[in-house]
Amino acid sequence: MSQLLAANRDRTRLGAWCLAELAPRVAVHGGIQGLIVNLAQNNPLPELYPGEALQGDDFDVILQAWVPSVAVWRDAFKSFGEALRSRCAKQYDYRITDWTVKHDHVLLPTGQPTPGYKLIRGLVFHPDLGAAAARRQWAHHAQLAVSVHAGTARYTQHWVDEVLTPGGPAVNGFSDLHFPSLEAMRDRYFDSPRGQQEIVHDIGHFIVAGSKRFCGQEYRIK
Repeated sequence: MSQLLAANRDRTRLGAWCLAELAPRVAVHGGIQGLIVNLAQNNPLPELYPGEALQGDDFDVILQAWVPSVAVWRDAFKSFGEALRSRCAKQYDYRITDWTVKHDHVLLPTGQPTPGYKLIRGLVFHPDLGAAAARRQWAHHAQLAVSVHAGTARYTQHWVDEVLTPGGPAVNGFSDLHFPSLEAMRDRYFDSPRGQQEIVHDIGHFIVAGSKRFCGQEYRIK
């Protein structure tokens, strides 16, 4: 996973270049098993969790690439290093392991925007929890999240195995929720005020902070 912050905050230009130039050429690399480009959109949601710790940057593009190894990923993107550096004020790369908690079985288009909104947020777990304990608690949280976030069509937990960018934010995982429509996200992010309270109580056991919430539109390239 790569988080990109556009130089001069030119979000539109960076997104267009990623779709028109970077993604088609990366996708034909033999080692790329899957590729998604997520373009930031204005977030129509109000504050979701009162007092929530939101840190860091409002990223403009998030790239997701599925590869058999970091070496393959580096090889697929190596010809774009200079172009990315010239177009991005910041770029943070992570090696992650995915766990798909929920995935409604619908045909998702390729090469065009997936209907709806994707919300991605980096999570920082309590430092006194070991990696195994934090992962167990996050996995245990999954079923509550699926129940309470009633409007979501897909929910994936991305466990961070390695921060590939020297000095990159040391997040432990990324939550990834996809809602099929604005109404589903706005009206059914929580099933009820009680559900919201249950979520807040539960995540307090293992999440201490996190990044700003990325709200975007997904383009499935491969």
